[in-house]
Amino acid sequence: MGVRQVAAGLLVVLLCLVTAGCWDRRELQERGFVMAVAIDLAEDGQAGGSALESYTRREGSKPLRLSVQVLKLTPSGGGSDQPKGEGKTYVLSNTGVAFHEMVRDMLGQTSKGLYFEHIQAILISEAVLREYSLKQMIDFWRRDAEMRWRTRIFVIPGEAREVLSFQPPTGEAGGIFLAGVARLYTRNMNIASAQTDLGAISQVLDAGGDAILPRLEYKDNKVKVNGLAVFKKDRFITYWDEYTIKGIRMIRGNLKSAVITLNCPLHPGYGVTFEMFRHNTILEPHVEGDKIYFTLNTAWRGNISEVACQQYHDTLDEKFQEKAEELLAEEITHNISYSLNIAQQAGVDPMNFARYLKAYEPETWNRIKDNWEDIYPTIPLYVKARVSIQNVGEHK
Repeated sequence: MGVRQVAAGLLVVLLCLVTAGCWDRRELQERGFVMAVAIDLAEDGQAGGSALESYTRREGSKPLRLSVQVLKLTPSGGGSDQPKGEGKTYVLSNTGVAFHEMVRDMLGQTSKGLYFEHIQAILISEAVLREYSLKQMIDFWRRDAEMRWRTRIFVIPGEAREVLSFQPPTGEAGGIFLAGVARLYTRNMNIASAQTDLGAISQVLDAGGDAILPRLEYKDNKVKVNGLAVFKKDRFITYWDEYTIKGIRMIRGNLKSAVITLNCPLHPGYGVTFEMFRHNTILEPHVEGDKIYFTLNTAWRGNISEVACQQYHDTLDEKFQEKAEELLAEEITHNISYSLNIAQQAGVDPMNFARYLKAYEPETWNRIKDNWEDIYPTIPLYVKARVSIQNVGEHK
């Protein structure tokens, strides 16, 4: 082996020694893992606040209050020094005009650096969104490289900071629990959390679309994702209920499972429940001269999951199934029409009609885009719904 080969081998070994490990290594116990953040107006909840949760600014104005939920790390092994009944997180707060500045000033309240790589939820109070735009409230979170774009965003009717004190019955950190609730939208039509994380909302706002976010209620140490916060572009306007959410999700086609209950036409007060496990939904724009309209073809397949008046019916009977399929298709059509009417009256387009028209009929879009606000409420949607019952469960 020549001198050059030996020198090259030594150089490789030396480089391995120099570059081994992580250049920014920090021990786990030295990190303060932020699970969730809450944004409120500074004057809200000041009775429970502290003069320490602030800092001096030249102008003196501190209109916003940022609170962070930090994970408590407990020793590994068989035991834990954490008192029974105590939460797994603690909360830090600060007031100011810029979130980055508030985060840095919070380091005066903790012995651990705040680490946002695992943030799960951003909670924004309704009061804040009536004063500021949604873009202003998420700007820092989508610029910072530590943030994750799958972070869930919620709108809180009351004080957002209160939710950070929530102790989930599952024993996990509150931010993790809330993100888990949001992910269950695949099985719950009433949860409007499909495509409402930080990344999806950023794309909607960058494209000039209308944002929608799940509404989160907190009371007596209980939480529920309940309703939909509606935005015109990035300005909050109102809330919509669960029935409206269902229709919007039917149009958007982001359902993986769905449960629909009908009142039995022969036995009022009794319900027949259908569980959808597969669907094919196609939304298409059409242009005929000056007329613009949309069609929605949706085909659902699923099972009868419950019949409250089962003693009066043979669910294996073809006539029963055909009638149930007909009524279910009518209910789907009605729900879609109801939700579209609510959206068009508000001038909000969560179904992405504008995006579809721009993609499939670009010439028409270029011609009408300046008048879209006036045209959108007049656009009809023709719905064709079909339902196929595949099974009736383990018992007829």
